[in-house]
Amino acid sequence: MTGSGTTDELGFDGVPFAELYGESAAVPPGGIGSSTAASSDRPTPTEPARRMARQVQRAHASVLQAHRAISARQALLAGAGTSTGPRYDPRAWARLGGALAVLRAGAARLPDAAAPGVYEVTWRGRVPTEPTGLHAHLTGPGSTGALCLVHDGDRQPVASIERSTAGLSEEEPTQRHIHGIPAEFRPLARTAVHRLSAPGLDALAAGDIAGVFGDAFDQDGLEPECLPERWPARLLEEISVIEPGGGPYAQGLLAASARIEAACDTEPVWPWLVAAATEALRVYVFHQGLHLCLPGARVVPSEDGPMRVEVLDSAAARASELRFAVEVTGLGLAPRPYATADCRVTAAGRTVARLRDIGVTVLERPGADVMPHPERLSCRRSPTGARVAVNELHIAQAVEDDPAEVFAAYGARPTATATRPRLPRGDLRMVDRCTRADAGPAPDRPGGRLTAEYDVPAGPWYCRENGDTGVPPFALMEMALQPLGLLGGLTGMTWEYPEQDFVCRNLEGRARLVREVDPRAVTVGQDVVLRSSVPLPGAVIQRSDFELSTDGEAFCVGEATHGYFTAEVLGAQQGLDGGTYVAPWLERRSQSPTGALRLDLRDDTRVGTGRLALLEDVVVVPGGGDHGAGYVWCDKSVRDDDWFFEQHFPHDPVLPGSVGVQMLFQAVQACAVHTGLVDHLPSPRFALAVGEELRWSYRGQILRHHRRVRGEAHIREVRRERDRLLVLADGSVWRDDLRIYHVDNIALAVRPGAGREAGR
Repeated sequence: MTGSGTTDELGFDGVPFAELYGESAAVPPGGIGSSTAASSDRPTPTEPARRMARQVQRAHASVLQAHRAISARQALLAGAGTSTGPRYDPRAWARLGGALAVLRAGAARLPDAAAPGVYEVTWRGRVPTEPTGLHAHLTGPGSTGALCLVHDGDRQPVASIERSTAGLSEEEPTQRHIHGIPAEFRPLARTAVHRLSAPGLDALAAGDIAGVFGDAFDQDGLEPECLPERWPARLLEEISVIEPGGGPYAQGLLAASARIEAACDTEPVWPWLVAAATEALRVYVFHQGLHLCLPGARVVPSEDGPMRVEVLDSAAARASELRFAVEVTGLGLAPRPYATADCRVTAAGRTVARLRDIGVTVLERPGADVMPHPERLSCRRSPTGARVAVNELHIAQAVEDDPAEVFAAYGARPTATATRPRLPRGDLRMVDRCTRADAGPAPDRPGGRLTAEYDVPAGPWYCRENGDTGVPPFALMEMALQPLGLLGGLTGMTWEYPEQDFVCRNLEGRARLVREVDPRAVTVGQDVVLRSSVPLPGAVIQRSDFELSTDGEAFCVGEATHGYFTAEVLGAQQGLDGGTYVAPWLERRSQSPTGALRLDLRDDTRVGTGRLALLEDVVVVPGGGDHGAGYVWCDKSVRDDDWFFEQHFPHDPVLPGSVGVQMLFQAVQACAVHTGLVDHLPSPRFALAVGEELRWSYRGQILRHHRRVRGEAHIREVRRERDRLLVLADGSVWRDDLRIYHVDNIALAVRPGAGREAGR
């Protein structure tokens, strides 16, 4: 190859690298997994060898990639006679990346593309990964200006670009409306690195992800074809801020700097600005570990909508150092990992450009099979180093898309309705991946076993919004019970009655905390074993054991019974009392009990805030209840937009039973606070009591159209022990006028502590 724009053939001599490497068919579909080494201040004796192996692995992948690029270029040149578009030097293509090459090709054909204006870019197809001919042509005026289509050779358009001056303004736009509570994305790997210099960015582009972000990102052991695709050369000089969960949308915030590299004063700057902002978003995607579930991960522009680029001052953008403020607006895993963002570009403190709806998607290498299979493991490894059978991507796809397609290799069958048993979505999902799945012998699958993991965030929302900073009972129940739903899908229960709506409901269970644990910033192991499965007309009833652990040591054990129901059978539930109304203890009193206190606890931060503000109107009766030790009654309205309906479950909105149990725990806590039981303890702290067994029964559900949820709890015993006060109670929950939950042995341990400042 000589200069840019020439078409000299690229020669290659020697044994084809595919023969040296081995045919790709020898690699199990989905690739080989990675390993996760323990962090250490000092290298272990094997560390130098491990680092050398990693570099050899990366070099091998680079040579393979170069060989494929040469082969693709030769094929392109061999059939160049029919193409009318411009050619690009492969070296320039590798430096710029395919997306920037496409945008530059379009900008070169747009009239006045170097002047200030508004550019709407829509990606209409996959960006070419190898050098190719690009053909850009104008199709006549768009809705407000010139419209250019960029084709990949003679194929379909890759991108459309429309230019106008309508809507161009110096005024900063208003922020997007935030619907409800923003989801808190859990990264697939944790890192302490939150800024990157030029060498760090260069290392990422070269593929040394673990060397930059840490061992949690290590993919040692993957075949070269399963390593992430190399990035184009960096455009940014540094990223000074990487703040997960930051920004106005609580999805992430980045601050970066760069100097533009325009070939001449007349060359449009906006393609370069788009590429630089996209580079920052690509860094964030890898920082959050979104590439770890896909073999041969590569980041491409998203095709799901237009991107708006407003260029206010092209001259200032060329003349000064640029600052990029990237506000992440969305982050997720399904159908493929993705991120969206807005970006403001400033020079000398003045806005010179704005980009809205930048989007990137992470894809697997072409032809890779990424769906789970019972006879192979995915390319994903857990923080413990174990190979993963079902990873975060699979679970997200099963929740949001068609679970029958995701689990087809496990015998899943297509269904006529989307209402099937699913895991919760968003912040309510508390299982991340499955490291082991054994379906057990057909047909009833006794002994079927699943081992899963949940990466507890360092500051999970349910701890922040709990009345105390500890993990609330609601969250522990969800950690224990959700893997049972995943086991049901892998053992085939999800696919029964394919022509009807079919859902899963917890019916009863018991759980015991066997030791105190703070699982924040720790990976919780989740083990479940199916003990029995009984088919009934329109239903299947399963009983399972569960265990939660940290570092291999159990901290919560129990069992649960789940039912899989058709809509007809589920609709026949009559509550705990056969459809008869059994009034709460307070309602059965002929007059108000002596000493009863009526409270409004909507703003009492001692029991819960935000999503866990479950108490509204409350009555506490000192010395009341069935045991004469204290009584509490609570009443809360059901709202159509209550947060849990959107997350629990997709296509099947229902209040989680664990939320009803949490409400009773909060009611007992309020009773203890407002009846003086804990007045002798400074800043009392409440927690689930170790050694006590919690038992629950559910015989009904709370849906969007129901009006009220009410609860009562009878204090059974107050026990003063050496280092704690133990409050024991039993309770029930009503849906409107039907008693549907009963909870035995609500056990709260109360200790003195710094706690939070109590207040209303």
